[in-house]
Amino acid sequence: MAPTVEERLAALEASYGAISERLGAIEARITALEQRLTTEVGQLRQEMRGEMGQLRGEMGELRRDMRTQFYWVMSTLFALVGLLVSFMGAVIGLLVAR
Repeated sequence: MAPTVEERLAALEASYGAISERLGAIEARITALEQRLTTEVGQLRQEMRGEMGQLRGEMGELRRDMRTQFYWVMSTLFALVGLLVSFMGAVIGLLVAR
């Protein structure tokens, strides 16, 4: 005998109930994943901020080192130029004195 309309409707309602339960479980999993992702992204941002701060500090140190070396090179260059000018003056003085 063929199933009655009521039996068919009952079977459909049971199927809809099972689908609803499955969708509820999927929604719960998605919510948990969303919370986990939010936490992970927050931790990643915090870690990146720390790394960026460290990089900025290291860049500042490099700038100071470069500035110090630049001043040292310029001082040495000016001292050598001064010494060369004094030497040339002495040589010219000796040549003129002859």
